[in-house]
Amino acid sequence: MLYDRDAQGGELFHVYTEPFEGRFFFEIIQRKNGYAGYGAANVAVRLAAMAKSRSGRIRHAKL
Repeated sequence: MLYDRDAQGGELFHVYTEPFEGRFFFEIIQRKNGYAGYGAANVAVRLAAMAKSRSGRIRHAKL
């Protein structure tokens, strides 16, 4: 889960599912308290996690 908070106290919760068929995934976003952004601060973390996942160097929790 990725998280961001803006200067006005708005919050963003951001989750991605495992890819289906190699490329298709769901993105789940919750904005609270007037958060109006798109989680730009999380882009580098998200891309690094996706690259690790594709290379097999990250373990995923089984639900």
